[in-house]
Amino acid sequence: MEKVGTMGELKSDGPLKAKVDGKAIIVFLVNDAPIATQARCPHAHGPLHEGEICDTVLTCVWHGWSFDLVSGQCEEDPDMVLERYDVKVEGEDIFVSV
Repeated sequence: MEKVGTMGELKSDGPLKAKVDGKAIIVFLVNDAPIATQARCPHAHGPLHEGEICDTVLTCVWHGWSFDLVSGQCEEDPDMVLERYDVKVEGEDIFVSV
């Protein structure tokens, strides 16, 4: 697991962008817990860090495709799944494994 930031940064600055093992990821705060996903939308590779979150659903700014951040499921295409990664919080530090 690699440290990608802190809970303080996530709460104050919004989504954290990082690279873990060469893979671009985004960490979102959902219901006070960090959730790590792939950085680009699986539909058309839009920048997910610019998306809007309502409850647990992230909507990509490019085409409006929506993904549940808890399950990874796409609302528009049930066969499309957002990759999510293991997250661990130790004190204030956030660690992600891909």
